[in-house]
Amino acid sequence: MNTLPMASAGRPVSDRRLRLADALWRAAMAALAIMPFAMAIAHRSTPLFLALSAASAVGATAAEGQLRRLGRDAVAALASPLGLAVLAFLAWSVASIAWSPFKALSVTALGELWIPIACGFVLALVLPERMTRGGFWLLAGCVVAACLLIVADLRTGLVAREALGMRANTFIFNRPTLTLLVLMLPLLAWLAASGRQGWAYGAGAALAFAMVLAHSDSGAALLGLLVMGPVFLIAWFAPRTTRWLAAAACVLAIASAPFLGSLSEGLISPAMHGHMTEHHTRERVDVWRSFGAAVRVSPVVGSGFGVSPRMRQTPVASKVPPQLRRMLAIGHPHSTPLQVWTELGAVGAFLALVALLLLLRNLGRQPHMIASLSLSLFAGAAAVAMVGHGAWQGWWAASLGAAVVWMLALKKTRLETLP
Repeated sequence: MNTLPMASAGRPVSDRRLRLADALWRAAMAALAIMPFAMAIAHRSTPLFLALSAASAVGATAAEGQLRRLGRDAVAALASPLGLAVLAFLAWSVASIAWSPFKALSVTALGELWIPIACGFVLALVLPERMTRGGFWLLAGCVVAACLLIVADLRTGLVAREALGMRANTFIFNRPTLTLLVLMLPLLAWLAASGRQGWAYGAGAALAFAMVLAHSDSGAALLGLLVMGPVFLIAWFAPRTTRWLAAAACVLAIASAPFLGSLSEGLISPAMHGHMTEHHTRERVDVWRSFGAAVRVSPVVGSGFGVSPRMRQTPVASKVPPQLRRMLAIGHPHSTPLQVWTELGAVGAFLALVALLLLLRNLGRQPHMIASLSLSLFAGAAAVAMVGHGAWQGWWAASLGAAVVWMLALKKTRLETLP
């Protein structure tokens, strides 16, 4: 039996409640495992499935009479140095609404980011210890099914989506591709350790994902993969050095973000831009230059959380040089560190850096395999965040939250099977 026989108050839990709890735990696992396949169909659906999983897990916890225990664990986690750093970043984000010119937009952006984070936090506390082999196998099946669906859609020119009246642009598969990217690490590690045929199953899943990358428009996913592989190897053989390098990279990325456009303009030649036209490098550099100019107008407190989509309409934009204003209408700066600087200023950038450094310290305390995989995931996600989508998009927060939960579940299963 996977459920606890006693409630936290010491009273026996009835068989009916135990059956309900068991069903809810299975629903929580299923919702989390189905997520990648759902993303291949609806490319913003990760927050919904993460929320369904979290609601099921909380319901199971309540049925077992363990809500007080969950509350104590949550308070303990939030009272840790990392938890306090995250809360400080959240508090500053909320405070920035006071000077945001678009307060409703800021509130919406806060909800889009922090609701998935809260759901992932709850799941990380309760679901990994309940995860079963069946949950991992369901994830494997859904990942492969998602890969095959994406490849089939792209190779047929999206005719099925057009026939169904769905959105039919190739770039919509960038989000599910990135979701698959961050889920592949814990999945492949589990498959490799799952038995005699595990390596073969893992190779099959990896091949399916390689087919997606070969057909996808997502340069960010390819960049993330190119970073994750070497970082895993370095972390395996030199974990301490890897953590220090990652910390230095975080400091450099945050400190240089306001100057990213100017630095990139000097480093990327016209010939290189010509070779990378499909990845829109010229446009990215122009965007970085424009948002960097906005940072210099309000460098300490920023323009307000979540205002990037309407940056062109802010009072800050009127003080940006006219030749740089046009790209402020692009929606976001395509760089998470630069977006943090733009919206939350130096204060927000410092708080974000503290949280990242504390996270790296925590990763170093994990078992060797989990630490190596986690550092690889951290590096891949950071590489994507440097050049990809908007910083606060809920689908990305939910994808990373799901990856963390699967990584913690992998840790639990590996510890159970160690001699």
